[in-house]
Amino acid sequence: MIEKVRATIEDIDALGAMETKYFPSPWTKAQFEEEMKNNPFSRIFLLKDENKLVGYIDYWIIFDQAQINKICIEEEYRRQHLGEYLMKEAFKEMKENEVFSITLEVRVSNIKAQRLYEKLGFKNTLLKKSYYSDGEDAFYMVKGGFEL
Repeated sequence: MIEKVRATIEDIDALGAMETKYFPSPWTKAQFEEEMKNNPFSRIFLLKDENKLVGYIDYWIIFDQAQINKICIEEEYRRQHLGEYLMKEAFKEMKENEVFSITLEVRVSNIKAQRLYEKLGFKNTLLKKSYYSDGEDAFYMVKGGFEL
């Protein structure tokens, strides 16, 4: 059974391994630790199946604004709407915190993620040239006027 839990320091190794597996410019374990220990705006939630990490989302809530930083689902768990589930769970907390707008960046090459974000009401507002460390551009997407 898949369950959603808040990430803890004990999850950093699994987060780092999954991050390295799926992202061309992965965050380090130290970056995740910094998020958990020193960033009061950060929230990291995991999806676990029998204690195995199968997905995660990292986002910030800063007053009435939110930023989605990371979302990832293990390959064998994709196409089960788990990414959408994590996003909608984040939206619930954002609504409770009276967030008015949400932003995120997505690689221009990541068409599947763009489709998910558009389905969830995000609009592509601009192109960030060479945004990622490997030089790839990013779309900056915004979801505003928060309604669930």
